[in-house]
Amino acid sequence: MNLQSMNLQSLYEYFARQKDGNWIIKPNNAIQLYKFIKENSIRKILDLGTGIGCSASIVSLALKEKNENYHIDTIEQFDKCIELANKIIPPESKENITIHKSETAVWNTDKIPYQYFSIYDNLPELFDYDLIINDGPSPFMINGDYVDLPNGTTIKLLLEDKIKPKTFIAYDGRILSLQLLERYFSDNFYLIKPADTSNLTIIQRKYNPIIFKDEKLEFMKQAGYF
Repeated sequence: MNLQSMNLQSLYEYFARQKDGNWIIKPNNAIQLYKFIKENSIRKILDLGTGIGCSASIVSLALKEKNENYHIDTIEQFDKCIELANKIIPPESKENITIHKSETAVWNTDKIPYQYFSIYDNLPELFDYDLIINDGPSPFMINGDYVDLPNGTTIKLLLEDKIKPKTFIAYDGRILSLQLLERYFSDNFYLIKPADTSNLTIIQRKYNPIIFKDEKLEFMKQAGYF
């Protein structure tokens, strides 16, 4: 498959035909992500949730068309997905994409003591990203138990001050994860693209130092509930 001969539609259809193609990014989200990449200065991308490589390939196509120097670090938990992605991602894209295998873990923080998250345990050391795509981890098994929790990798990176100002974060669905980020860290982000015809939401990190505040608790206090 030659990326240079493809457009967004043919690339998307190529991935949709593949084994496990029913799990790829939704069509409207793919269009919105592609347009966003074309319209903004983005060169370093962290893709949380490789799957079979569709989102990373869409980002790559947009940046190839812009003739940008770029690199995509994409993280995946499942060996079968990594194997498929390595076979399916067009060779011209693979030159600029590094697929990282990461185990998953259940994580929480003292700041949010009664909420647990799923996270990727192993990430690249460099955190100078222009865009983080939040689409994982997927549910996983621990000792025979099915674990399906809101994704917390982005929240963990934020608490560790590893998301630089002006970084965009795209949520491909993952509504509960986004709601939790908004609840505790809303003062740290601008809303760039709300979900409309798609459920792709894009926010951008502000320049201010990290502010942690429970918006729901503050609202309930002001309402006189507590």
